[in-house]
Amino acid sequence: MCSRKRWRCATGQSAFRIQLDMQYTGKGPSRLTELPRHLLNNIPEGNEVVDIIFALDRLSVQNCTERNVNSDPNNDEAFIYLKKVLGLLISYEPRRPNNTEVQATDEGQDKFARSFANLGGIEIMIRFLMAGTVLPKLAFNRTEKKTPVCEHPRALRIKSLVLEILIKLNTGCVAEKALSKELFCDETMNYLFTLLATKKTFVNACQLIEDILQHRKDVLDLHRITNLRALVACLDDSQLANFCRILAVAISDLDIYENKSSLFAQNKQKRSKGFVNLRDINQELLLSIPDLLPRLVQIAISKEYTPRYRGMPSELDCWMEWIDNQMADEVYEPQVADDYDDFVGGVSEPTSEGQPMIAQQALTITEELVQRVEVVYVLGLFLLGKHRKKVQRKLAELKLASGLSDLFDQFIWKCQVGRSQTRHRLRGHNSSCECSPEVALKIQFLRLVHSFCDHSDYKHLLLSKSELNEVKKINVRAGGLTLQSLDAINKQLMCRGSKGLLTKIVEVMKKEPTTSTFRLWFWLARAVESYLRGDTSYCDQIFLMRRGLLAHVAGNIVESEIRHKEILQSSFDLLGELIKFNIEAFKAFDAILASEDKFDKFVTMVNKSLVDSNMFIRSLILSLENFRAEGSEKSLNFVTSLDGERGEKRESRLVSYIGDFSKQLEYLYKLINIISVQNLTQENVSCLNTTLVFLMFANKRNQLPKYLQALRDEQDDALENVNGTSSILQNFRDLLIFWQDHYLHKDKDCSALEKSSRISFAYWKTTVSMLVSEDKSLPTSVSYYINPLPSDRTN
Repeated sequence: MCSRKRWRCATGQSAFRIQLDMQYTGKGPSRLTELPRHLLNNIPEGNEVVDIIFALDRLSVQNCTERNVNSDPNNDEAFIYLKKVLGLLISYEPRRPNNTEVQATDEGQDKFARSFANLGGIEIMIRFLMAGTVLPKLAFNRTEKKTPVCEHPRALRIKSLVLEILIKLNTGCVAEKALSKELFCDETMNYLFTLLATKKTFVNACQLIEDILQHRKDVLDLHRITNLRALVACLDDSQLANFCRILAVAISDLDIYENKSSLFAQNKQKRSKGFVNLRDINQELLLSIPDLLPRLVQIAISKEYTPRYRGMPSELDCWMEWIDNQMADEVYEPQVADDYDDFVGGVSEPTSEGQPMIAQQALTITEELVQRVEVVYVLGLFLLGKHRKKVQRKLAELKLASGLSDLFDQFIWKCQVGRSQTRHRLRGHNSSCECSPEVALKIQFLRLVHSFCDHSDYKHLLLSKSELNEVKKINVRAGGLTLQSLDAINKQLMCRGSKGLLTKIVEVMKKEPTTSTFRLWFWLARAVESYLRGDTSYCDQIFLMRRGLLAHVAGNIVESEIRHKEILQSSFDLLGELIKFNIEAFKAFDAILASEDKFDKFVTMVNKSLVDSNMFIRSLILSLENFRAEGSEKSLNFVTSLDGERGEKRESRLVSYIGDFSKQLEYLYKLINIISVQNLTQENVSCLNTTLVFLMFANKRNQLPKYLQALRDEQDDALENVNGTSSILQNFRDLLIFWQDHYLHKDKDCSALEKSSRISFAYWKTTVSMLVSEDKSLPTSVSYYINPLPSDRTN
């Protein structure tokens, strides 16, 4: 092969001839070495990027014929050059604020990366990567025999370095440029998937595939991956956990929509011709692999959890101790040669420029933590699709609840520790922050609990056997809210010990301040709220009230200044589920808000953001109408004080407040005004359903015209509302038409609306149809109250 100097002599075509050929064939030089001699002579000697490109171009061709040749690793020219390229793309400077050395290093890396990409470096890397690849079908014939695709260790080391270089180029300065189209073709994707089954390449191959999928406009159809079942079968637990990073992209519901937030845009896309929900298709394929879910559950609940040191007050302290120990060992046991035999791409890295590539313990343990996070996240995604009920049953049978309860004990949940230990505060975080590398795992853990319990027949598996007996005793006096399914619970699948997972979460939630990591508190509340969702359960509400949850959450709202809207929203949602249809809960809540100041503060927080509190308002009106229907409203006049003694006889503050017509009208007006078809999202569409709850009960009392007329009178003095339309009722009618399109579609499961409200979905549909009727002579139709715009009126 020619050196760069000999290339200059060997390249003979003129620029004119190349231009002429391009006009006839449409093809031009694709490699630096194909440029004319006189242009190469203009490139000065010593240009590092050009020299590297020439060398790698030569070596990539040579590698196609010599990839399986045993060579001295220390003198492997291809490995040395690729390692050099990787070193030029990695920063070894510590990341500190205002570090000028870091800025200079970053600029140098950006310059090299751009030059490397512009001179055809990416194409050369792909040539290295695809050298010697076989047809996917032949490759997978081997995996069917439970053996990974066989390639020489030297070839895998080189390809792992190539994968990492492509990752660095993609995530660095050339990230704004599209990845090479060759990486998107089925043949390349199938080959990258085979590299997931080898130890040396699986980490980097997974990262690159994830990057490619993130750049795709469409979701990957996993059916296009040849023999996916055989691939999954040959992955060990670590590789399977890493594979979950790819699955997370393939089965995420957001990735199937062009607009990630607007419900209107998503509905429009779903109704469009040719739309295919690949998320559900991919889920169905994966769930048909027999051992996938059992293996994922075992990885998720594994008790091997590091680092842990006895006597350490927090997770961050454990991590800092572990880092100190590792650094001490590495100082006195330096390794001078690259780790070729046990090389793992993405884990075997140099610690500084020019140092050997050896397995970094910090990267190893970080990779293990990230893998567990991904596994837990994917299990949660399986619970979000149309196969949710099937997955809930399967996970229950795999003893997920008891496994998660045991894993929960491995977390360090002790809050507000070591305030004076500023040494253990993560850089960039304030003094009250208690983040640790395990916060992401805790959040995904709680999300999994949330999805497992949400409208689930197996949520009581989060209890211990003794707690189930307590719930059964409460259930005896539940009246119309009695559960019939408690005797059918399989006790072998329940949590072990005296406390179940639900109680453990509540205990941590009561200790966790609302000023700490707000996402953690948010998901603690969400996990408990999902347990209460569905058919309202009196016995579960009382069970949680006995553990002080109602007093704690309500007390936080009236006594603390909650700044994060996520915490405020989750608090109100949880309160709504705790008190819904439950007279005893209303009495206890009234006792908590006994003083005028506390009640006024609570109402102020409710009115502060109706998007956050509307589910609580809905719970109030549902409960009020239910009490009226049962004739039990008067029993709320007897208020019990917190110390257990009977207080003065008076009307319930909450019932009196929400039962006032003027307050209901005020909430109706505000709720309709803060939403429109264009700004509806998954977060605020509940506001629309809350307005319907008010109007459905008005319709049952034959008062629907009264409410609609009051809404018209309310907006008559305003020329415009916040949504830019001259009529709040016109906006409301548009919202109702959207409601029909959204909820009456064949793929929409509306049972949740029916269960949570105890109103048949048929009555929801009837009321909406009545409201959107085009007959302007009907006083129950919104159109009856809409005046034509001034521009539409005739003279």
